[in-house]
Amino acid sequence: MKANYGTYIPISTVDWHGKAAVVFFLRGCPFRCPYCQNYEILTGSDLVDIKSLQDKIESSIPFISSLVISGGEPLIQKNVVKELAKFAKKKGLVVGIHTNGFFPQVIEELLQEALVDSFFLDIKAPLDDPEAYGKVIGCEEYNLTLEPKEVIENITKSLDAISRSNVDLEVRTTVIRGLVGSKEDIASISQFLAPYIKGRDSPYIIQQGLPENAMSENLRNLKPFSREELLEMAKAAQPFLNNVWIRTKEAGNERVNFEFI
Repeated sequence: MKANYGTYIPISTVDWHGKAAVVFFLRGCPFRCPYCQNYEILTGSDLVDIKSLQDKIESSIPFISSLVISGGEPLIQKNVVKELAKFAKKKGLVVGIHTNGFFPQVIEELLQEALVDSFFLDIKAPLDDPEAYGKVIGCEEYNLTLEPKEVIENITKSLDAISRSNVDLEVRTTVIRGLVGSKEDIASISQFLAPYIKGRDSPYIIQQGLPENAMSENLRNLKPFSREELLEMAKAAQPFLNNVWIRTKEAGNERVNFEFI
């Protein structure tokens, strides 16, 4: 089996909070988010035998406890993800998947086969606003043929499938000026998420976007939202969710204690 391979990190402590992981970035994605940091692997082909990726996992095993598969959107390569996950499980590793939620049927298969221990789900914009979602996934700027309403339906199905399972879930929104990041945006997202994640106490992470590394040149001179601005966004999530975090370049992961902000 061949994998359309991007790159990998042999030992990461930032891609799964609290765990050391080997991380694979697979090529391909149906979205073209203007702020994407991994845009060099959204397209193109670098086919490698999956055995070479398994060998990389093997070489990292003395130092890690988990495998993270990211992208791009890794679930485009369903069979590769399954084989890597099966291999990792045999080696005693836990498996995490970074996904945009566009492929709920693949998520269902992974859950049925008990191949994943945690999903890290990106929610790009308010899920009650197809126009905003379309903008954030690049429909306008990159002339995508995706229908935003269908995208939101698929993401909702993914949320539902994961929330009904016993695997862990982390949901995050990357905030960046001009796209997403108002208090209204965060309140809308949080209210939508509440039925799926509040009862599970799953974390919702408001993540600082880094415009200087964005795919879109139009964003690269923007000033990132500050830690203080992210804390204000977290306040907007408070009425709906009880496990809210912010993630910034300067301070890393911080769980928000609403009594002190």
